[in-house]
Amino acid sequence: MCRPFASLSSACAFLLATAASATTLVVTPTTDGTTLATALGGGGGLTINSASVTNGAASQIGTYTGFTSPPVTIGDGVVLSTGRAIDTTADSYSFLNFPSTNTGASGTPEFDAYGPGHIASFGDSNDVAALMVTFTLSSDSQVGFDFIFGSVEYPTFIGSFTDSFLAFLDGTAVGDQSVFDGSNHAVQVGSTFSSALTTADTNSAFEDPHGLLQLRTFTNTLSAGSHTILFEVGDVNDHILDSAVFISNLHAGPGDPGTDSTVPEPGTLELFGAGLACLGAGRRRRAICRQAAPLIRFVFPESSAHVR
Repeated sequence: MCRPFASLSSACAFLLATAASATTLVVTPTTDGTTLATALGGGGGLTINSASVTNGAASQIGTYTGFTSPPVTIGDGVVLSTGRAIDTTADSYSFLNFPSTNTGASGTPEFDAYGPGHIASFGDSNDVAALMVTFTLSSDSQVGFDFIFGSVEYPTFIGSFTDSFLAFLDGTAVGDQSVFDGSNHAVQVGSTFSSALTTADTNSAFEDPHGLLQLRTFTNTLSAGSHTILFEVGDVNDHILDSAVFISNLHAGPGDPGTDSTVPEPGTLELFGAGLACLGAGRRRRAICRQAAPLIRFVFPESSAHVR
């Protein structure tokens, strides 16, 4: 399956727009556990004890800074990619060149066990980047984090190659998968993206015509003591066209249902739609939903010489 080329005039307009917008996003590949743990945050009575890569090539994981160009912004943190983490910056994207790397990494048993019945058109997972985080709560508390999930599978392969972001809380069973969109679906290229609205990200490689989604999640109250969360992002049904997740601000603290996430100045509010992100809606029934702003960008059909 080949991707159609957009018109030359569209390409020129896009390239000019890209050249006019500077980005400050910097990605530093690393698998060092101390560096990754520090980048994730902590605070509010949550201490991150360790972070370790459990699947994926070294090139798929790193830290990032400077995702600060409005209206799509997120604090510094950790990036996991199905390709090369360094290719998630806007500088890595052009009209005929975008992130698409087969790292040779496998899927994971928990991703493959969760996929059927939960991820649209699921066949298998590939190029999975997985990060296991252990943390301690000083007292009973909710736990939250912010994330942005982006993909160049969007918009052309929204129903067929449904790359996904999963987070398993205190276990790796199907029921421990704990991040969902406002429709109680796993965060994926498909149903999650279809309800989101356009916006103008200039930070990352998931700019026009591709897409990204920004959500904030909170658990129900967890008991004091030790806990784990396993973050995974994976290609679904192939090894090409990268997706990535930027994760920030892992912390303890309250997050009541309906609390607004950060939104842009009033002049750009029409670009945002209201959604819900749920962390912990599996069989343990930990779910607390927090109102968030789903952000997605699409303008003209994707172009590439890549073949499915």
